[in-house]
Amino acid sequence: MKPIKMTISAFGSYADEQVVNFSELGECGLYLITGDTGSGKTTIFDAISFALYGEASGKGRDRYQMLRSDFAPDNIKTFVELVFSSGENIYTIKRIIKNFQDVSLVLPDGTVETGDRKIKPKIAEIIGLDKEQFAQIVMIAQNDFLRFLHSGTNERLGILRRIFNTQPLKNFQERLKQMVSVEERKIQLILHDFARYEVNIHSRDSLFVQWEEEIKTDTGVLAGLNDQLDSNDKKRQKLAAEIAIAEAIIRNFSDLAQFKASLEALYKKADEIATIEKSAIRGEIALRKVKPLADSAQLALGDLKNAEQLLQIAKENEETAKAKFSKAVETIKSLPVYDEKLTAYNETIKVWEIVCARLDKMRNLKNDKQDIEAKQRTLQKNQSEFELINDEFDILSIEYAKNENTFLKNQAGILAGQLKDGVPCPVCGSKEHPAPAQLTGDDISEEILIKARDKRDKIQVKREEISTRCGALKTEIDTLAKLFVSGLSELAELSGFGRVSTLEEAQEVFADCFEHIKKAESDLLNKKEEEKTKLDELEKKWETAHRQKSESELSAKTSETLSNEREENVRKHKTIFEEKQTAFLEGLSANSFIDEPEYLSILITDEELNELNTQVQEHKQNEQQLVRDIKRLEAETKDKTAPDVVKLRDESDTLQKDISELREKRDDTLNRLNSIKQALKELKKASVEYEKAEKVYASVKQLSDVANGRLDFETYAQMAYFDRVLRAASLRLHIMSQNRFTLTRKSENFDGRKRSGLEIEVFDAYTGKTRAAESLSGGESFMASLSLALGLSDVVQQNVGGVRLDAMFIDEGFGTLDNEVLELAIKTLSEMAGSNRIIGIISHVTELRDRIDKQIQIDKTNIGSKIHIIA
Repeated sequence: MKPIKMTISAFGSYADEQVVNFSELGECGLYLITGDTGSGKTTIFDAISFALYGEASGKGRDRYQMLRSDFAPDNIKTFVELVFSSGENIYTIKRIIKNFQDVSLVLPDGTVETGDRKIKPKIAEIIGLDKEQFAQIVMIAQNDFLRFLHSGTNERLGILRRIFNTQPLKNFQERLKQMVSVEERKIQLILHDFARYEVNIHSRDSLFVQWEEEIKTDTGVLAGLNDQLDSNDKKRQKLAAEIAIAEAIIRNFSDLAQFKASLEALYKKADEIATIEKSAIRGEIALRKVKPLADSAQLALGDLKNAEQLLQIAKENEETAKAKFSKAVETIKSLPVYDEKLTAYNETIKVWEIVCARLDKMRNLKNDKQDIEAKQRTLQKNQSEFELINDEFDILSIEYAKNENTFLKNQAGILAGQLKDGVPCPVCGSKEHPAPAQLTGDDISEEILIKARDKRDKIQVKREEISTRCGALKTEIDTLAKLFVSGLSELAELSGFGRVSTLEEAQEVFADCFEHIKKAESDLLNKKEEEKTKLDELEKKWETAHRQKSESELSAKTSETLSNEREENVRKHKTIFEEKQTAFLEGLSANSFIDEPEYLSILITDEELNELNTQVQEHKQNEQQLVRDIKRLEAETKDKTAPDVVKLRDESDTLQKDISELREKRDDTLNRLNSIKQALKELKKASVEYEKAEKVYASVKQLSDVANGRLDFETYAQMAYFDRVLRAASLRLHIMSQNRFTLTRKSENFDGRKRSGLEIEVFDAYTGKTRAAESLSGGESFMASLSLALGLSDVVQQNVGGVRLDAMFIDEGFGTLDNEVLELAIKTLSEMAGSNRIIGIISHVTELRDRIDKQIQIDKTNIGSKIHIIA
């Protein structure tokens, strides 16, 4: 992978869009990313890593809100777009940060892929590295630079696993462990089956033979018991039939005696039943023939009483309505005349409107008064300014006249100095010069005179402007004053203050006149509102009184009509009741009832009638049924005697006891036989499975112990890769350390509890001894770490198919090197870059800016950083 062009926006320390054109840096060699602390150097690497993998290059900067620039306005999008090559192909990837990442990848054929789930594995396929591998081999972040050098075997295992993809070996080891665990579980389950039957698995064969003999014996015993049970069961069935017949004969004798006693009891209740039957007949006559007449008369009586109640209510309503009507008439007579009150209210409104008009005029006059006073203040200010300007003009005029006089005299003096006797004066023509002009001694040039004149003329123009303004203001004030006085004069006279003729009189009386009119308007407004309230109340009273009069008058007429109707209704219901009552009395007589009390004493309900008829009917049916049953039982018991059932039952109980004992013995034998058969079947099958499981377990356990031993399979494979990395790294380290240091893999481990095999030691040619990598100084550690990174890069390209490391990025660490070692480090990186690789370095070191010509310069400003390329 080699970056070609990157565009970043609102990302990290960059507020707006910044473009990094890597192609300007060439196809190979070193370039330096330089700038002040905090300018955004590492952000360049973060942006590349973020574009490819959706994560920053270092830890702690992956959250989206941390990647968004604090300098950027809200309307600027945060995104990174990277154009890069892999082999001969060109790709473009763009990630936009919203509440989530929006990512798209343009493939060489123009196809566009979207969605992080699809693009992440695609990037890993294109570059040949995932994010962790990329960070360890290609882009070595500032905080992670020394991690590979100082990590232990366990951590280095994880790093190498990701780089050389040894995870399948790790998975194979874990699979072997799982297989051992599965086979162990199988054996334990089989042993549990044997333990469940309390059988020792090692003595199972002799026990199986014993169980087979017991099965033969119990099978014979079981057959004999079944034969005995079949014989006894037939005897039991015969006895049961004899007992059933005997019990039926005894039950018939008992039922015959009981039925005869019941029939005798029925004969004794014959008179009572006859009385009940008579009551039912008379009660039914009262219920069916007389009661309908009584109910009809009672209903008519209820209708009559209801009609009388309604008539009484109508009479009372009629009286109430007439009383309300009379009261409403009296109320109307007592109310004041509405039209008089309305006329008075309208007069008040007219007066109030006149005063409101005067008040509006006063408000307008108040504005005029304020305008006049403001213009008077402006006039006074301009007049004061005029006086000052006029004084200055007088001074400048005097000064100019003085300078002009001096200038003219000096001109005459200069001319006089040129006069000669007998030569004509160029001014007057005289050849004699008795009193020539003399120089004044003051040096007044024409330029000074012109400046003095210009200064005077400017003041004169300004004085004239102020004079003109004062005249205009005076005219405006006079005009406004006349209008103000004439407008106020009439209002003041109407308000009792007399007429005014001057502005001073008007200003003096204005405030009192204004207050007088305002008070008059307020008093009239209160009077108007008070009269309006009273007028509205009077109007409501008139409306209420007339409405009550109309309603009560209508109610009185309606109530009177209703009373007449209900009087007629009472008369009609009274006639109906008398007819119904007569029919009821005639019905009593026709059905042999002496009077109503006798009828009421005999009257019964439908339920009571049904109960009486049911008692009579049941008595007759019971008598008939008992007679039939007695005849049947006498026929069935004729010439028969009761058998000895007790003896038969004793024989049956003895036989049942023998059967139960035989069944219990048979069930015990059968259960024992089935248990032995089931155990024998299960354990024989488990025995076969146990033999198979033991063989599989032994082979798998041996293989797992080897693969997961002190030197496990994955570590062994990684050691081979690691040795190659150390050899490649040592080639680089020899150059930078001037053949002093060699990186080696530690071959012994003094703590058997720790995993070993990937520890790094450093052979020091100066001492001839090896020592721990942690003992290196800061500069030495940087050289070793850089050598390891370069060694990893070499081995990865040689061993991992499809990986082309056309670019490498290193963040800081050069500040710990002295000048000589720094020179060697730069030389090593330059040789590694060769003719087809580009290596980017971030550093503050001043010497690097002098040694590396190609640079990406980051300028920090208070509105975000800017990027410049120096090629």
